[in-house]
Amino acid sequence: MNHHACKGKSRVRKVRAAGQLSDKEADAGLVSYPDGNPGLQPAGHHSRTEHQQASEQDDVQDQRKDKTMVHILDALNRLENKFDNLSMTSGGSPDGSTPSIGTRGTGSSSMSMTTSKPSQNAIPPPTSEYPPTFQKPYQHLTVPHKIILWPGIYIHLLNSGIPAASDLQYVLEEGTHWFIRREMAKHPEPLPSKLGLPCFPINAGPHEHGRAANVAFPTLTIQQIQEYSDAYFNTFNVLYPLLNREAFMNGIVSRLLHEGYGDGDTGSVLALMVFALGKVAVEGVLHRPASVVNGQPSGFRGGTIEEPPGLEFFNEARRRHGFVMTQCTLENVQINLLQATYYEATARHLDFWRSTVSASMACQVLIRCQPIDWSTAEGDLVKRAYWTCVLSEDLYHLDLDLPQTGIHTMEDEVPMPYFQQVQEQQEEDQTGGSSISGSSTVGAGANEERSHFQYHFLAMIALRRLIARIHNVLHECERAMQSEPLWQGLGSSPNDEPEDSTTGTLAHQKLTASTPQAAGESFDDYGGPPVAVIREMVRQLDSWRALLPRPLQWTDNDKFDFPATDPLMRRPNEPLFSMDQGPIPIRHRYNLDVVTAQLRTRFYYARFMMYRPFVYKALHFPELMTADDCNCCALAIKSVCLWPLAMAPPKNKKRLVPHMFAWTQSFMGILLILRLTTVNECLSRIIDKTNVVGRQEIESTTEIMLDWMRDVKQVDGIAEWSWGILEPLYGLQPEQ
Repeated sequence: MNHHACKGKSRVRKVRAAGQLSDKEADAGLVSYPDGNPGLQPAGHHSRTEHQQASEQDDVQDQRKDKTMVHILDALNRLENKFDNLSMTSGGSPDGSTPSIGTRGTGSSSMSMTTSKPSQNAIPPPTSEYPPTFQKPYQHLTVPHKIILWPGIYIHLLNSGIPAASDLQYVLEEGTHWFIRREMAKHPEPLPSKLGLPCFPINAGPHEHGRAANVAFPTLTIQQIQEYSDAYFNTFNVLYPLLNREAFMNGIVSRLLHEGYGDGDTGSVLALMVFALGKVAVEGVLHRPASVVNGQPSGFRGGTIEEPPGLEFFNEARRRHGFVMTQCTLENVQINLLQATYYEATARHLDFWRSTVSASMACQVLIRCQPIDWSTAEGDLVKRAYWTCVLSEDLYHLDLDLPQTGIHTMEDEVPMPYFQQVQEQQEEDQTGGSSISGSSTVGAGANEERSHFQYHFLAMIALRRLIARIHNVLHECERAMQSEPLWQGLGSSPNDEPEDSTTGTLAHQKLTASTPQAAGESFDDYGGPPVAVIREMVRQLDSWRALLPRPLQWTDNDKFDFPATDPLMRRPNEPLFSMDQGPIPIRHRYNLDVVTAQLRTRFYYARFMMYRPFVYKALHFPELMTADDCNCCALAIKSVCLWPLAMAPPKNKKRLVPHMFAWTQSFMGILLILRLTTVNECLSRIIDKTNVVGRQEIESTTEIMLDWMRDVKQVDGIAEWSWGILEPLYGLQPEQ
């Protein structure tokens, strides 16, 4: 047993002795919580001393419900520690069982075990590196891009005669970096710099240290400042709560109205970034589409594709950013993250990455070199900035293979944010302290509703840990090469085959065998899905959803409905998400639709990633498929159907969708799999026989994801290349 697990068991014994845990709760990881919401405490939260643990137990009765999600995070930690100590083999249980789904359709994904393929090799722990003897036969591909080089899909694309399929050889040779070059070529120039705000110098006291005089912007009115600030805090700051509304309005904005905007002033840069994003939040929902794609209005609203909304504010901010960009302060971290958010809202993915890297590096120096009191409001803002950096880094690393800064290695040093200023915020709202004019703009009830969204941020952190583990254990370890071996090219290009042979013939010889024994010898001893790992991951994911606070909870049967934010009120009869919303833009308060869609879609993404190896098995080794394998394969396809983020309203406000690049990468691979459900005999039979997922669901999903790719390709280099594959593959008419 490892060191962390020992500490975890010790802690459980202490809490059980204190009368806070029953034996059953201790085994499951459940901890009683005062407000009725279940939470969890990690087995082995080694960054805390015993004195701190005792202090926390004394204070827990006084904590508000803001800490609910922190306990849920601790729950996941506890589940992870149990998972770390599992003795797992590649086949799962001693009899080499595979998971069986207890219920079908939209029911639970709980799994039982029945006999399948014998076990072979042990699975390395999730934190282990590739063994020195393991040589990958291809350049590294991220998990979404690997689907393109699944042999069955690779050969199908080549045999389809699609011109863009000739690029697959370069993907094979260069890996994900080939896709990055597509994005670099799409945006060779920075955002236009010609737009700006007219200004005039003002006398705000003596010039210090040779600074230029501060300026005022005559066209920027107080009403606009209030509108754009409110729009930012009700949209982008709900997704990633970097700033405190009251501190920003009463501290930074009030000072700037009196003193003007100056060079070397972080408050000036912060405010201009907020105004830029606020204008994106307004025009990105309510204004005209930036273009019309195939007769349909684009989901990019406001401004144009080349000149997005808020660019005049953003340009003024980045002109001043250079004076403070090398500082390692909280304000500098916030500025870089706001800059990254704007870049992603304009589909500048690599600019987003560079800005996030700057924020992460400054954040690491700040935490390691400055004394931080985590219990203060400023300390809480540092926590929020840190976890925003971690969430962003994970996505661009997992989906684009861009390098990490190492900020994720500090997870055990940085606590979860508690949002303790919510109580102060409610008091100030009641006394009229939340607007420039001094009049209250948010009532107590609305503020209570707004406070629910802090749970989303904490829930995303918990889910991020599980998704990272799914990638590391199921798809990025040596064992993954045995469960999803890729097309290796045989050292030559497809055009080098003998004249009397066909690509399909060679692929068939490589992929299939007449008996299970022979199949096990092909493709580097195909090992089959890592059953024990998948079973444990499914349990962890189901536990994560079951332990969410009430305002966030949903089931598979109501994934399109409004969340039950208030148990005393009835939810609207119409769904929150639909295939089409009509011509009138929908603007939900506090970004409800985008925030809810992000959380739910990320959950189904995680479920799909867990079951994906069974899709591979069905495509390449259909003769080995058991009934349980077929159910798992069908669940994988069910998991990608009708993702809320690809539906309306979110699809019509793409500038507000966070980390748009990550969804685009996933949609490409999913659309390839969905296409094969109509042409591959095994997949088609699974769809028709299992009754887990229907053809109509698949067709509707295909429609909305193709619409997404068609729209995004005008601003995304990878989507543009992908469309060259998808358009002829699905037999779509070329655009005029």
